[in-house]
Amino acid sequence: MSTDTYEPGAAKRLKKEESGFSRKREISTTSVPGSIYANPKDNTPAWLRPKENNKYDKYGERPSASKPATTSTSDPRLNRLKRAREESNDHDARDDHHEQQQHEEEEERISPYIHLQVANPSVNHLQQQHENKYHTFQSRISNREHRDINSIVRAHYNQRTQQAKHQGSRTNSPIYKLRNFNNAIKYILLGNWGKHDPEQSDLFSLLDLCCGKGGDLNKCEFIKIDQYIGVDIADLSVKEAYERYSKQKARFKSANRSSSNRYNFEGCFATGDCFTQFVPDILEPNFPGIIDRAFPVDVVSTQFSLHYSFESEEKVRTLLTNVTRSLRKGGRFIGTIPSSDFIKQQITDKKLVRDENGKMKFGNGLYSVTFDKDPPEDGIFRPAFGNKYNYWLKDAVDNVPEYVVPFDTLRSLCEEYDLVLKYKKGFIDIFNQEIPKYFSKLNKNLIEGMKRSDGKYGAEGEEKEAVGFYVGFVFEKYLQQKKIPQKIFFKKTMGVSINRKKEDVPSNLNNN
Repeated sequence: MSTDTYEPGAAKRLKKEESGFSRKREISTTSVPGSIYANPKDNTPAWLRPKENNKYDKYGERPSASKPATTSTSDPRLNRLKRAREESNDHDARDDHHEQQQHEEEEERISPYIHLQVANPSVNHLQQQHENKYHTFQSRISNREHRDINSIVRAHYNQRTQQAKHQGSRTNSPIYKLRNFNNAIKYILLGNWGKHDPEQSDLFSLLDLCCGKGGDLNKCEFIKIDQYIGVDIADLSVKEAYERYSKQKARFKSANRSSSNRYNFEGCFATGDCFTQFVPDILEPNFPGIIDRAFPVDVVSTQFSLHYSFESEEKVRTLLTNVTRSLRKGGRFIGTIPSSDFIKQQITDKKLVRDENGKMKFGNGLYSVTFDKDPPEDGIFRPAFGNKYNYWLKDAVDNVPEYVVPFDTLRSLCEEYDLVLKYKKGFIDIFNQEIPKYFSKLNKNLIEGMKRSDGKYGAEGEEKEAVGFYVGFVFEKYLQQKKIPQKIFFKKTMGVSINRKKEDVPSNLNNN
Protein backbone atom coordinates (compact mmCIF):
# COMPACT_ATOMS: atom_id res chain seq x y z
CA MET A 1 0.00 0.00 0.00
CA SER A 2 1.29 3.50 -0.83
CA THR A 3 2.54 5.61 2.03
CA ASP A 4 0.37 8.57 1.11
CA THR A 5 -2.58 7.06 -0.73
CA TYR A 6 -5.17 4.38 -0.24
CA GLU A 7 -6.24 1.75 -2.72
CA PRO A 8 -9.82 0.45 -2.17
CA GLY A 9 -8.81 -3.06 -3.15
CA ALA A 10 -6.89 -3.33 0.08
CA ALA A 11 -10.06 -2.64 2.03
CA LYS A 12 -11.89 -5.45 0.25
CA ARG A 13 -9.29 -7.89 1.47
CA LEU A 14 -9.82 -6.85 5.04
CA LYS A 15 -12.24 -8.78 7.17
CA LYS A 16 -15.51 -6.88 7.29
CA GLU A 17 -16.25 -5.69 10.80
CA GLU A 18 -19.56 -4.72 12.28
CA SER A 19 -19.79 -1.06 13.19
CA GLY A 20 -19.15 -0.39 16.87
CA PHE A 21 -21.19 2.79 16.84
CA SER A 22 -24.63 2.27 18.31
CA ARG A 23 -26.85 4.12 20.70
CA LYS A 24 -27.47 2.51 24.06
CA ARG A 25 -31.03 3.70 24.21
CA GLU A 26 -33.85 5.19 22.14
CA ILE A 27 -34.88 8.76 22.77
CA SER A 28 -38.52 9.70 22.66
CA THR A 29 -39.40 12.74 20.57
CA THR A 30 -41.91 13.90 23.15
CA SER A 31 -40.24 13.22 26.49
CA VAL A 32 -36.50 13.12 26.96
CA PRO A 33 -35.06 12.26 30.39
CA GLY A 34 -32.51 14.89 31.25
CA SER A 35 -33.83 17.23 28.54
CA ILE A 36 -31.99 20.50 28.11
CA TYR A 37 -35.27 22.40 28.23
CA ALA A 38 -36.26 24.05 31.50
CA ASN A 39 -39.68 22.39 31.30
CA PRO A 40 -39.34 18.84 29.87
CA LYS A 41 -43.00 18.96 28.78
CA ASP A 42 -42.35 22.02 26.66
CA ASN A 43 -39.93 21.21 23.83
CA THR A 44 -39.94 24.79 22.56
CA PRO A 45 -36.34 26.07 22.38
CA ALA A 46 -35.60 28.91 24.74
CA TRP A 47 -34.80 31.25 21.84
CA LEU A 48 -38.38 30.88 20.53
CA ARG A 49 -39.87 31.95 23.88
CA PRO A 50 -40.07 35.57 25.13
CA LYS A 51 -36.76 36.61 26.59
CA GLU A 52 -35.91 39.03 29.37
CA ASN A 53 -32.65 40.27 27.90
CA ASN A 54 -31.11 41.04 24.54
CA LYS A 55 -27.82 39.19 25.04
CA TYR A 56 -28.51 37.06 21.98
CA ASP A 57 -30.45 37.84 18.82
CA LYS A 58 -33.76 35.98 18.71
CA TYR A 59 -33.99 33.15 16.24
CA GLY A 60 -36.88 33.01 13.81
CA GLU A 61 -39.63 30.41 13.96
CA ARG A 62 -38.70 26.94 12.73
CA PRO A 63 -40.12 26.47 9.20
CA SER A 64 -42.79 23.79 8.76
CA ALA A 65 -43.39 21.59 5.72
CA SER A 66 -46.79 23.16 5.03
CA LYS A 67 -45.73 26.79 5.50
CA PRO A 68 -42.13 27.66 4.61
CA ALA A 69 -40.54 30.51 6.48
CA THR A 70 -40.56 33.75 4.52
CA THR A 71 -39.57 37.31 5.18
CA SER A 72 -41.46 40.24 3.77
CA THR A 73 -39.57 42.23 1.17
CA SER A 74 -41.70 45.32 1.66
CA ASP A 75 -38.98 46.87 3.81
CA PRO A 76 -36.95 49.08 1.44
CA ARG A 77 -33.82 48.27 3.46
CA LEU A 78 -34.14 44.63 2.43
CA ASN A 79 -34.53 45.56 -1.22
CA ARG A 80 -31.45 47.76 -1.09
CA LEU A 81 -29.41 44.96 0.45
CA LYS A 82 -30.73 42.43 -2.06
CA ARG A 83 -29.77 44.65 -4.99
CA ALA A 84 -26.35 45.28 -3.46
CA ARG A 85 -25.72 41.54 -3.13
CA GLU A 86 -26.84 40.85 -6.71
CA GLU A 87 -24.53 43.53 -8.03
CA SER A 88 -21.60 42.38 -5.92
CA ASN A 89 -22.00 38.77 -7.07
CA ASP A 90 -21.96 39.77 -10.75
CA HIS A 91 -19.62 42.75 -10.62
CA ASP A 92 -17.21 42.27 -7.72
CA ALA A 93 -14.48 44.16 -9.54
CA ARG A 94 -16.61 47.36 -9.75
CA ASP A 95 -17.12 47.71 -6.00
CA ASP A 96 -14.87 50.44 -4.64
CA HIS A 97 -13.77 50.76 -1.02
CA HIS A 98 -16.29 53.49 -0.12
CA GLU A 99 -19.32 51.58 -1.39
CA GLN A 100 -18.21 48.39 0.40
CA GLN A 101 -17.73 50.22 3.70
CA GLN A 102 -21.24 51.71 3.43
CA HIS A 103 -22.63 48.24 2.67
CA GLU A 104 -20.91 46.75 5.74
CA GLU A 105 -22.17 49.55 7.99
CA GLU A 106 -25.74 49.05 6.80
CA GLU A 107 -25.51 45.27 7.30
CA GLU A 108 -24.25 45.77 10.85
CA ARG A 109 -27.08 48.22 11.60
CA ILE A 110 -29.85 45.88 10.42
CA SER A 111 -30.50 42.50 12.01
CA PRO A 112 -28.07 40.11 10.29
CA TYR A 113 -30.54 37.25 9.99
CA ILE A 114 -32.66 39.00 7.35
CA HIS A 115 -30.01 38.37 4.67
CA LEU A 116 -30.20 34.61 4.90
CA GLN A 117 -31.50 32.62 1.98
CA VAL A 118 -33.56 30.52 4.37
CA ALA A 119 -35.32 33.71 5.49
CA ASN A 120 -35.74 35.08 1.97
CA PRO A 121 -36.21 32.23 -0.57
CA SER A 122 -36.69 34.75 -3.39
CA VAL A 123 -32.91 34.96 -3.79
CA ASN A 124 -32.77 31.31 -4.89
CA HIS A 125 -32.83 32.44 -8.50
CA LEU A 126 -29.35 33.86 -8.09
CA GLN A 127 -27.89 30.41 -7.61
CA GLN A 128 -29.98 29.02 -10.48
CA GLN A 129 -28.83 31.87 -12.72
CA HIS A 130 -25.17 31.06 -12.07
CA GLU A 131 -25.42 27.33 -11.43
CA ASN A 132 -22.79 26.62 -14.07
CA LYS A 133 -20.38 29.24 -12.74
CA TYR A 134 -18.64 28.72 -9.42
CA HIS A 135 -17.85 31.87 -7.44
CA THR A 136 -14.71 31.43 -5.36
CA PHE A 137 -15.07 32.86 -1.87
CA GLN A 138 -13.45 36.20 -1.14
CA SER A 139 -14.11 38.14 2.05
CA ARG A 140 -14.55 41.90 2.08
CA ILE A 141 -13.44 43.13 5.47
CA SER A 142 -12.55 46.80 5.52
CA ASN A 143 -10.22 48.49 7.99
CA ARG A 144 -8.57 45.20 8.96
CA GLU A 145 -5.55 46.83 10.57
CA HIS A 146 -7.72 48.58 13.16
CA ARG A 147 -9.93 45.60 14.01
CA ASP A 148 -9.36 43.09 16.79
CA ILE A 149 -9.12 39.41 15.89
CA ASN A 150 -12.59 38.59 17.26
CA SER A 151 -14.15 41.17 14.96
CA ILE A 152 -12.21 39.92 11.93
CA VAL A 153 -12.99 36.25 12.59
CA ARG A 154 -16.68 36.96 13.18
CA ALA A 155 -16.99 39.07 10.02
CA HIS A 156 -15.04 36.56 7.94
CA TYR A 157 -17.15 33.52 8.85
CA ASN A 158 -20.41 35.44 8.66
CA GLN A 159 -19.50 36.51 5.14
CA ARG A 160 -18.60 32.93 4.28
CA THR A 161 -22.03 31.84 5.45
CA GLN A 162 -23.74 34.43 3.25
CA GLN A 163 -21.64 33.93 0.13
CA ALA A 164 -21.93 30.14 0.29
CA LYS A 165 -25.59 30.56 -0.72
CA HIS A 166 -24.59 31.88 -4.12
CA GLN A 167 -21.27 30.21 -4.92
CA GLY A 168 -22.65 27.29 -6.89
CA SER A 169 -22.12 23.56 -6.44
CA ARG A 170 -19.41 22.75 -3.90
CA THR A 171 -18.17 19.99 -6.18
CA ASN A 172 -16.77 22.78 -8.39
CA SER A 173 -14.73 24.29 -5.56
CA PRO A 174 -10.97 24.28 -6.20
CA ILE A 175 -10.50 22.70 -2.76
CA TYR A 176 -13.33 20.17 -3.00
CA LYS A 177 -10.97 17.20 -2.59
CA LEU A 178 -9.11 18.90 0.25
CA ARG A 179 -12.38 19.52 2.10
CA ASN A 180 -13.36 15.89 1.73
CA PHE A 181 -9.97 14.81 3.03
CA ASN A 182 -10.31 17.04 6.10
CA ASN A 183 -13.84 15.76 6.72
CA ALA A 184 -12.60 12.17 6.54
CA ILE A 185 -10.00 12.99 9.20
CA LYS A 186 -12.69 14.38 11.50
CA TYR A 187 -14.87 11.30 10.96
CA ILE A 188 -11.91 9.15 11.96
CA LEU A 189 -11.02 11.19 15.06
CA LEU A 190 -14.59 11.33 16.35
CA GLY A 191 -15.27 7.73 15.37
CA ASN A 192 -12.21 6.40 17.19
CA TRP A 193 -12.31 8.61 20.26
CA GLY A 194 -15.87 9.91 20.69
CA LYS A 195 -17.20 7.32 23.13
CA HIS A 196 -20.05 7.17 25.62
CA ASP A 197 -19.85 5.77 29.15
CA PRO A 198 -23.34 4.54 30.14
CA GLU A 199 -22.24 4.25 33.75
CA GLN A 200 -21.65 8.01 33.87
CA SER A 201 -24.90 9.13 32.19
CA ASP A 202 -27.81 8.01 30.06
CA LEU A 203 -27.11 10.51 27.29
CA PHE A 204 -24.19 10.43 24.86
CA SER A 205 -23.49 14.17 24.64
CA LEU A 206 -21.07 16.33 22.65
CA LEU A 207 -20.14 20.00 23.06
CA ASP A 208 -18.95 21.55 19.78
CA LEU A 209 -16.95 24.70 20.56
CA CYS A 210 -16.54 26.91 17.47
CA CYS A 211 -19.19 24.85 15.66
CA GLY A 212 -19.38 27.15 12.63
CA LYS A 213 -22.21 26.33 10.21
CA GLY A 214 -22.71 22.89 11.72
CA GLY A 215 -20.34 21.10 9.37
CA ASP A 216 -19.83 18.29 11.87
CA LEU A 217 -23.50 17.47 12.49
CA ASN A 218 -23.31 14.48 10.13
CA LYS A 219 -20.29 13.21 12.04
CA CYS A 220 -22.25 13.43 15.28
CA GLU A 221 -25.01 11.28 13.78
CA PHE A 222 -22.29 8.92 12.54
CA ILE A 223 -21.12 8.24 16.10
CA LYS A 224 -24.75 8.12 17.33
CA ILE A 225 -24.78 10.86 19.93
CA ASP A 226 -27.94 11.73 21.87
CA GLN A 227 -27.29 15.38 22.68
CA TYR A 228 -25.48 18.06 20.66
CA ILE A 229 -24.57 21.54 21.92
CA GLY A 230 -22.99 23.98 19.45
CA VAL A 231 -21.36 27.34 20.25
CA ASP A 232 -19.71 29.80 17.86
CA ILE A 233 -18.71 33.45 17.81
CA ALA A 234 -20.22 34.08 14.34
CA ASP A 235 -23.94 34.64 14.73
CA LEU A 236 -24.86 33.99 11.11
CA SER A 237 -22.94 30.72 11.19
CA VAL A 238 -24.86 29.66 14.29
CA LYS A 239 -28.13 30.51 12.58
CA GLU A 240 -27.09 28.44 9.55
CA ALA A 241 -26.14 25.53 11.81
CA TYR A 242 -29.54 25.64 13.47
CA GLU A 243 -31.33 25.72 10.11
CA ARG A 244 -29.26 22.78 8.87
CA TYR A 245 -30.05 20.80 11.98
CA SER A 246 -33.74 21.75 11.86
CA LYS A 247 -34.11 20.51 8.27
CA GLN A 248 -32.48 17.18 9.02
CA LYS A 249 -33.98 16.57 12.46
CA ALA A 250 -35.84 13.26 12.57
CA ARG A 251 -39.47 13.91 13.51
CA PHE A 252 -40.36 10.25 13.13
CA LYS A 253 -37.95 7.46 13.96
CA SER A 254 -37.43 4.93 11.21
CA ALA A 255 -37.36 1.24 11.98
CA ASN A 256 -33.85 1.03 10.57
CA ARG A 257 -31.85 4.02 11.70
CA SER A 258 -28.85 3.15 9.57
CA SER A 259 -30.88 3.81 6.42
CA SER A 260 -32.22 7.16 7.64
CA ASN A 261 -30.44 10.33 6.50
CA ARG A 262 -31.74 12.19 9.53
CA TYR A 263 -30.44 13.51 12.83
CA ASN A 264 -31.69 11.38 15.69
CA PHE A 265 -30.17 13.56 18.39
CA GLU A 266 -31.39 16.60 20.25
CA GLY A 267 -29.51 19.79 19.42
CA CYS A 268 -29.17 23.34 20.66
CA PHE A 269 -27.07 26.25 19.41
CA ALA A 270 -25.87 29.53 20.89
CA THR A 271 -23.72 32.49 19.90
CA GLY A 272 -20.76 33.14 22.17
CA ASP A 273 -16.98 33.37 22.40
CA CYS A 274 -15.63 30.35 24.27
CA PHE A 275 -12.21 32.04 24.47
CA THR A 276 -13.44 34.95 26.58
CA GLN A 277 -16.74 33.71 28.05
CA PHE A 278 -17.62 30.72 30.19
CA VAL A 279 -19.97 28.09 28.80
CA PRO A 280 -22.73 28.61 31.42
CA ASP A 281 -22.80 32.35 30.63
CA ILE A 282 -23.27 31.52 26.95
CA LEU A 283 -25.88 28.77 27.32
CA GLU A 284 -28.00 29.52 30.38
CA PRO A 285 -29.67 32.70 29.04
CA ASN A 286 -31.11 30.68 26.13
CA PHE A 287 -31.44 27.30 27.85
CA PRO A 288 -32.22 27.75 31.56
CA GLY A 289 -31.14 24.66 33.47
CA ILE A 290 -29.04 23.20 30.65
CA ILE A 291 -25.92 22.90 32.80
CA ASP A 292 -27.72 20.76 35.38
CA ARG A 293 -29.46 18.62 32.75
CA ALA A 294 -26.89 18.08 29.98
CA PHE A 295 -23.48 18.43 31.63
CA PRO A 296 -20.88 17.05 32.00
CA VAL A 297 -20.56 15.89 28.39
CA ASP A 298 -18.72 12.91 26.92
CA VAL A 299 -16.87 14.82 24.19
CA VAL A 300 -15.70 18.39 23.62
CA SER A 301 -14.78 19.05 20.00
CA THR A 302 -12.85 22.06 18.64
CA GLN A 303 -12.11 21.70 14.94
CA PHE A 304 -9.78 24.10 13.08
CA SER A 305 -10.29 26.82 15.69
CA LEU A 306 -8.17 26.44 18.83
CA HIS A 307 -5.31 28.41 17.24
CA TYR A 308 -7.34 31.62 17.52
CA SER A 309 -7.15 31.36 21.31
CA PHE A 310 -3.35 31.51 21.29
CA GLU A 311 -3.53 35.26 20.93
CA SER A 312 -3.00 35.32 24.70
CA GLU A 313 -2.48 32.95 27.60
CA GLU A 314 -5.68 34.25 29.19
CA LYS A 315 -7.76 33.15 26.19
CA VAL A 316 -6.19 29.69 26.15
CA ARG A 317 -6.85 29.26 29.87
CA THR A 318 -10.47 30.34 29.45
CA LEU A 319 -10.92 27.80 26.66
CA LEU A 320 -9.33 24.99 28.69
CA THR A 321 -11.48 25.90 31.69
CA ASN A 322 -14.53 25.52 29.46
CA VAL A 323 -13.23 22.19 28.17
CA THR A 324 -12.30 20.54 31.46
CA ARG A 325 -15.34 21.80 33.38
CA SER A 326 -17.65 20.62 30.61
CA LEU A 327 -16.15 17.11 30.39
CA ARG A 328 -16.97 14.14 32.55
CA LYS A 329 -14.08 12.17 34.00
CA GLY A 330 -12.73 10.01 31.22
CA GLY A 331 -14.30 12.29 28.60
CA ARG A 332 -12.31 13.27 25.50
CA PHE A 333 -11.20 16.64 24.15
CA ILE A 334 -10.84 16.16 20.36
CA GLY A 335 -9.53 18.75 17.94
CA THR A 336 -7.52 19.78 14.89
CA ILE A 337 -4.94 22.58 14.73
CA PRO A 338 -2.05 23.81 12.58
CA SER A 339 1.11 21.86 13.31
CA SER A 340 3.87 23.82 15.05
CA ASP A 341 6.27 21.09 13.90
CA PHE A 342 5.28 21.69 10.27
CA ILE A 343 5.77 25.44 10.69
CA LYS A 344 9.15 24.88 12.34
CA GLN A 345 10.28 22.64 9.47
CA GLN A 346 9.31 25.22 6.87
CA ILE A 347 11.41 27.79 8.73
CA THR A 348 14.48 25.63 9.38
CA ASP A 349 14.41 24.24 5.84
CA LYS A 350 14.47 27.87 4.65
CA LYS A 351 11.32 27.51 2.54
CA LEU A 352 10.13 31.01 3.45
CA VAL A 353 10.26 33.85 0.93
CA ARG A 354 9.50 37.55 1.17
CA ASP A 355 6.31 38.82 -0.42
CA GLU A 356 5.76 42.17 -2.11
CA ASN A 357 5.29 43.78 1.32
CA GLY A 358 8.55 42.41 2.65
CA LYS A 359 6.89 39.85 4.93
CA MET A 360 8.08 36.26 5.28
CA LYS A 361 5.70 33.58 3.99
CA PHE A 362 5.45 29.99 2.80
CA GLY A 363 2.82 27.96 0.98
CA ASN A 364 1.70 27.14 -2.56
CA GLY A 365 -1.18 27.85 -4.93
CA LEU A 366 -3.78 26.55 -2.46
CA TYR A 367 -2.63 27.98 0.85
CA SER A 368 -0.16 30.42 2.38
CA VAL A 369 1.12 31.49 5.79
CA THR A 370 2.41 35.06 6.07
CA PHE A 371 4.07 36.19 9.30
CA ASP A 372 3.53 39.64 10.78
CA LYS A 373 7.11 39.61 12.05
CA ASP A 374 10.09 37.58 10.92
CA PRO A 375 9.85 34.19 12.68
CA PRO A 376 12.77 32.90 14.81
CA GLU A 377 15.43 31.13 12.76
CA ASP A 378 15.16 27.97 14.86
CA GLY A 379 11.38 27.88 14.43
CA ILE A 380 10.77 27.95 18.20
CA PHE A 381 8.47 30.81 19.18
CA ARG A 382 9.16 32.59 22.47
CA PRO A 383 6.96 33.51 24.23
CA ALA A 384 4.42 30.90 23.20
CA PHE A 385 1.49 33.31 22.77
CA GLY A 386 0.66 36.09 20.34
CA ASN A 387 2.76 34.82 17.41
CA LYS A 388 0.48 35.97 14.63
CA TYR A 389 0.40 35.05 10.97
CA ASN A 390 -2.20 35.52 8.25
CA TYR A 391 -3.59 32.31 6.81
CA TRP A 392 -5.00 32.04 3.31
CA LEU A 393 -6.72 28.94 1.93
CA LYS A 394 -8.23 29.23 -1.52
CA ASP A 395 -12.03 29.45 -1.44
CA ALA A 396 -12.15 29.11 2.35
CA VAL A 397 -9.98 31.42 4.48
CA ASP A 398 -9.07 34.85 3.17
CA ASN A 399 -5.98 36.07 5.07
CA VAL A 400 -7.46 35.73 8.53
CA PRO A 401 -5.15 36.27 11.53
CA GLU A 402 -4.17 33.04 13.30
CA TYR A 403 -1.60 32.21 15.96
CA VAL A 404 1.11 29.58 16.20
CA VAL A 405 0.19 26.82 18.69
CA PRO A 406 3.42 25.39 20.16
CA PHE A 407 2.15 21.91 20.93
CA ASP A 408 4.40 21.40 23.95
CA THR A 409 2.84 24.51 25.49
CA LEU A 410 -0.67 23.27 24.75
CA ARG A 411 0.13 19.90 26.26
CA SER A 412 1.62 21.43 29.40
CA LEU A 413 -1.37 23.71 29.91
CA CYS A 414 -3.82 20.86 29.34
CA GLU A 415 -2.11 18.88 32.13
CA GLU A 416 -2.79 21.81 34.45
CA TYR A 417 -6.47 21.44 33.61
CA ASP A 418 -6.67 17.68 34.24
CA LEU A 419 -6.29 16.78 30.56
CA VAL A 420 -3.72 14.17 29.52
CA LEU A 421 -2.55 13.63 25.95
CA LYS A 422 -3.78 10.36 24.44
CA TYR A 423 -3.22 10.87 20.71
CA LYS A 424 -1.48 13.23 18.31
CA LYS A 425 -0.81 12.64 14.61
CA GLY A 426 -0.48 14.57 11.39
CA PHE A 427 -3.36 14.37 8.91
CA ILE A 428 -1.42 12.30 6.38
CA ASP A 429 -0.49 9.71 9.03
CA ILE A 430 -4.06 9.57 10.36
CA PHE A 431 -5.39 8.93 6.86
CA ASN A 432 -2.82 6.28 5.99
CA GLN A 433 -3.31 4.33 9.21
CA GLU A 434 -7.07 4.59 9.66
CA ILE A 435 -8.75 4.89 6.26
CA PRO A 436 -8.84 1.10 5.61
CA LYS A 437 -11.18 0.72 8.57
CA TYR A 438 -13.39 3.62 7.51
CA PHE A 439 -13.37 3.26 3.74
CA SER A 440 -16.57 1.19 3.68
CA LYS A 441 -18.27 3.18 6.44
CA LEU A 442 -18.04 6.70 5.06
CA ASN A 443 -20.41 8.30 2.58
CA LYS A 444 -19.63 7.25 -1.00
CA ASN A 445 -19.64 10.85 -2.22
CA LEU A 446 -17.07 11.73 0.42
CA ILE A 447 -14.88 8.82 -0.62
CA GLU A 448 -15.16 9.59 -4.33
CA GLY A 449 -14.36 13.21 -3.49
CA MET A 450 -10.88 12.06 -2.40
CA LYS A 451 -10.08 10.21 -5.61
CA ARG A 452 -6.71 11.16 -7.03
CA SER A 453 -5.78 11.66 -10.65
CA ASP A 454 -4.11 8.22 -10.66
CA GLY A 455 -7.28 6.48 -9.43
CA LYS A 456 -6.06 6.01 -5.87
CA TYR A 457 -7.46 7.81 -2.83
CA GLY A 458 -5.77 10.47 -0.75
CA ALA A 459 -4.08 13.85 -1.06
CA GLU A 460 -1.72 14.70 -3.89
CA GLY A 461 0.33 17.63 -5.09
CA GLU A 462 -0.45 20.97 -3.50
CA GLU A 463 -3.36 19.42 -1.60
CA LYS A 464 -0.97 17.09 0.21
CA GLU A 465 1.13 19.97 1.51
CA ALA A 466 -2.00 21.94 2.50
CA VAL A 467 -3.44 19.08 4.59
CA GLY A 468 0.01 18.31 5.99
CA PHE A 469 -0.20 21.68 7.73
CA TYR A 470 -2.57 20.15 10.33
CA VAL A 471 -2.51 17.66 13.20
CA GLY A 472 -5.29 15.93 15.09
CA PHE A 473 -5.18 15.53 18.86
CA VAL A 474 -7.09 13.85 21.69
CA PHE A 475 -6.82 14.68 25.39
CA GLU A 476 -8.62 12.74 28.11
CA LYS A 477 -9.81 14.07 31.45
CA TYR A 478 -8.17 12.38 34.43
CA LEU A 479 -10.13 9.55 35.96
CA GLN A 480 -8.54 9.81 39.41
CA GLN A 481 -10.02 12.08 42.05
CA LYS A 482 -8.00 15.22 42.65
CA LYS A 483 -7.22 16.30 46.22
CA ILE A 484 -6.80 19.95 45.27
CA PRO A 485 -9.77 22.09 46.38
CA GLN A 486 -11.35 23.77 43.36
CA LYS A 487 -14.08 26.30 42.80
CA ILE A 488 -17.11 24.78 41.12
CA PHE A 489 -17.27 26.08 37.58
CA PHE A 490 -20.98 25.61 37.02
CA LYS A 491 -22.01 27.73 40.02
CA LYS A 492 -22.02 31.46 40.70
CA THR A 493 -18.31 31.31 41.52
CA MET A 494 -17.47 30.44 37.90
CA GLY A 495 -14.44 32.02 36.36
CA VAL A 496 -12.11 31.76 39.34
CA SER A 497 -8.73 30.65 38.04
CA ILE A 498 -7.12 27.51 39.42
CA ASN A 499 -3.56 27.90 40.66
CA ARG A 500 -1.78 24.58 40.73
CA LYS A 501 1.78 23.91 41.81
CA LYS A 502 4.01 21.78 39.64
CA GLU A 503 4.20 19.04 42.27
CA ASP A 504 0.38 18.78 42.24
CA VAL A 505 0.41 17.36 38.71
CA PRO A 506 0.54 13.53 38.70
CA SER A 507 3.87 12.15 37.53
CA ASN A 508 2.50 8.88 36.10
CA LEU A 509 0.74 10.40 33.11
CA ASN A 510 -0.18 8.37 30.06
CA ASN A 511 1.59 10.27 27.31
CA ASN A 512 1.03 8.01 24.34
